[in-house]
Amino acid sequence: MPLSEEEIRRILRKIEFDKTEPKLLVELVNRAIELGDGERRRVTRMKERCMRLLNLLKENAIINTLKKDDSLVNSLRRAATGALDGSFQVISGYGGRYYTFIGLSIILAREGFTVDPEVLLDGLIIPIECSDESEANKKSSEIMLWCETRSLRGLAERLIGLESPFILLDGPIVDPPLLRNSSYVQCRTDNIKSCINRDVTVIGFVKRIIGTEFMRFLQSTFNDEIDLSPFSNDLDLLAGILYFASLQSKLPVYTTPFQPLDFLEKTDPLFMTYSQYDDFGVKIYQAYYKPNIRSKVYRIELASTYSLYGEELRDKFEKILTLINYVWTLPGMNQPLPIFLAHEKCSVRRGAAEKLYYEVITRGLTEEEAYLWIQE
Repeated sequence: MPLSEEEIRRILRKIEFDKTEPKLLVELVNRAIELGDGERRRVTRMKERCMRLLNLLKENAIINTLKKDDSLVNSLRRAATGALDGSFQVISGYGGRYYTFIGLSIILAREGFTVDPEVLLDGLIIPIECSDESEANKKSSEIMLWCETRSLRGLAERLIGLESPFILLDGPIVDPPLLRNSSYVQCRTDNIKSCINRDVTVIGFVKRIIGTEFMRFLQSTFNDEIDLSPFSNDLDLLAGILYFASLQSKLPVYTTPFQPLDFLEKTDPLFMTYSQYDDFGVKIYQAYYKPNIRSKVYRIELASTYSLYGEELRDKFEKILTLINYVWTLPGMNQPLPIFLAHEKCSVRRGAAEKLYYEVITRGLTEEEAYLWIQE
């Protein structure tokens, strides 16, 4: 029986452990024991603080449970749904040239829920001139984002006229948060507005939580009277609070949605980026969501061309989360099926990119040229 990925990692960790100098290991083990005791005490304090905060946030309807509404679920099962994702690999070439291998995937369920949606794929290889690999990765990321953004309009056009269409983006709507190129932002916002104006709802499904937007939202809501000192970022805070909320309710849990632009400091680079999107007519709202006790915390984003408040905002997010959780998240999964497929199908494996480079792109080089330019 083949080993699982986790079992392989465990074996590799043990091999690396055994190869370490024994005397050094003894010192490190002693330090690890000391740190472990301190970490246990720290986690205990964080647990106690999470429980107190959870009660406060539930009383103020900031933490909510997602209950199943059969009528809404049946309606959303018929909603046309698409998903979009991209990936890239950079291979170092010769003479200062790098090659970017880009994969793009579109998942399309025209008639609503299905376990066998349509899969559309595209691949590109783009040579770029860079001084080092760091610059090559930065340029490659931006090229991929341009490709994704242009694909967004194409996906929307395939959904026009279908029933209550949704687009799920694998990642944030403002992606990446610090890319403030005006041409790119205008192109992306134009495509998002084109989707919304054609009644296509654009949703971001964010798997990696970074930043402190939720903490700032809480501090503003409670006028800085809430003590968040044990927590360094949103994930620190939400991992514990939503875990205990899920443990108590046995249901998916989520935070009340809010607009991050309202709570970021004006000196924060994120504020500048969100402001740029807002200037181009796209407002971003977000909530944090945990589908079950053992799952990660995800951030769910919604793009809108007008301001959303109160009950309208809550109703929209409840509908989105019902689509994600009760329609498209299959048993045993934490992510909706279209997001999972879009990510898996577009992934450019490192080995595949290397093989294409060495066996196809460099086949015109002589042996002498290969030794001169190609660095193993």
